[in-house]
Amino acid sequence: MTENELLTLVMSMANRLKRFACHLCGDADGAEDLVQEGFLRALASRTQLRDKSRALPWLLMIVRRLFLEHHRRAERQLHLLEEDASLMDPPIGNLEEEMLRSTLSEEVSRALAALPEEWRTCLLLREVDGFSYEEIAQTVECPLGTVRSRIARARAQLLVSLHTYAADRGIDQGARR
Repeated sequence: MTENELLTLVMSMANRLKRFACHLCGDADGAEDLVQEGFLRALASRTQLRDKSRALPWLLMIVRRLFLEHHRRAERQLHLLEEDASLMDPPIGNLEEEMLRSTLSEEVSRALAALPEEWRTCLLLREVDGFSYEEIAQTVECPLGTVRSRIARARAQLLVSLHTYAADRGIDQGARR
């Protein structure tokens, strides 16, 4: 695959890649950076993509790997900074991030964020992006049965979290008559 062919593919999938990256990191700027860095990685390893019809799962896999690398690195850095709290800057609000979060209800966002990353990624790829279980398995690099299990567990946990939220606020009391 040539550089121009890959660029054309990436441009046609840019919105889906950005949406996926935004679900991973919860930050529009971070998502943009992930997609750009993912494109550079894809460009460097474009010979690995043999079937153009598999480009989207391949690119999503690259973006997810980058996210996990960045997340692990950030956790290590945070751990080092926590050892010396005087090095940490006070947190600063991000209006764009708050606006992104408001696209889903606050409670659904919290319930999704509480899921393990592996479960959340599989669920979002299935429910938001409409991927098949096979495409998800390829993207997250795990067996098909594991994908099915992760999605089932994520759905069950979301149901429990949202039911608890509704029960705490008396929302579901009229629904059981």
